[in-house]
Amino acid sequence: MAQLPTAVVDPVSDAIFAYYKAKYGSELQRPYLGASAIGKPCLRQHWYSFRWSKAAQFSGRLYRVFQSGHLQEPRVYQDLASIGCTVYQNNPTTGKQWSFTEQSSGGHFQGNCDGILTGLPQAPKSPHILEIKTASDKMFRDMQKNGVKKSKPEHWAQMQIYMKWTQDEFGDDGCKRALYFVVNKDNDEIYTERVEFDPIEAQAIIDKAIAVITATEPPVGVSTDPSWYECKFCDYHAICHGTDTPAASCRSCAHATPEMDGEARWSCQTHKKDLSVDDQRQGCADHRIIPILLAKTAHPIDTDESGVVYYQMADGKRFANGDPNKNPDHLSSQEIHACADKTILVDEQCLEIRKQHGGKFV
Repeated sequence: MAQLPTAVVDPVSDAIFAYYKAKYGSELQRPYLGASAIGKPCLRQHWYSFRWSKAAQFSGRLYRVFQSGHLQEPRVYQDLASIGCTVYQNNPTTGKQWSFTEQSSGGHFQGNCDGILTGLPQAPKSPHILEIKTASDKMFRDMQKNGVKKSKPEHWAQMQIYMKWTQDEFGDDGCKRALYFVVNKDNDEIYTERVEFDPIEAQAIIDKAIAVITATEPPVGVSTDPSWYECKFCDYHAICHGTDTPAASCRSCAHATPEMDGEARWSCQTHKKDLSVDDQRQGCADHRIIPILLAKTAHPIDTDESGVVYYQMADGKRFANGDPNKNPDHLSSQEIHACADKTILVDEQCLEIRKQHGGKFV
């Protein structure tokens, strides 16, 4: 019998991870600012996310880790039921998952919670928001020592918002407590913590979300140092600290505005119309990058009645953000985004080749 080869790579695990990457890596960015992340400290990070600046990409292994977390939820529901709790996974009014929208945000700030439960041994009559998480052993120990507010402030903020939203919807029957339920991924230990509603903090979190939504330019970030620990691993590092520009969707266009009428609506100043989510993802030839997003590359010096924006680099060289179908000397926002090296935007040889062949930078 031939001896099995000793593989340097594992084709089975590689194929599985490739499947997860293909399935979950193509998911579209959500159209709203989510409650699950708003507790993170950087307003600029939230703004880039809300404006679809760059889709987060993870390895297939990490996408599988995320799904492992979701697989814990049915088991936790069963665990709680086994000790006499009643878990309402869905809103009885709609029959669907608990989903909430903050109307004062124009409908742009939303969230979905894991459930509402009653019958906790220490508070059998009080309804609680249920938030289910998994954690590595190191993070689990930190939670046991310091509690969720210090260890995972974004989870604490998430529960504060959900408690407020249940009170907005149900009044005095809403939740004034939450149960934070964490499973240790290394050994299946369980940590639970009851969290008390803080109305002042909840309103501050909502105000923070509204500030992000209504900002026409990126707010101040947590640091201007690209090596700062909160910046180093941020999805938007190359945009915030480098010369990368956001993807050219309507969300990064100077002509688009998130309206605050409660319908989670976006409008376009150029085309005088509301933008569907599909419209926003597709963009159009009239897309013009919000000028400050090019601040590390060039500064705007002029615009014309057709909406073309003219930029000048530090060395005096110039380029125009416009529609190349109308003027081949102009560069579309998609082309500007595609050029990792922004000096290409003013490279005479590259521009001449592009013009001669009717090409585009991709």
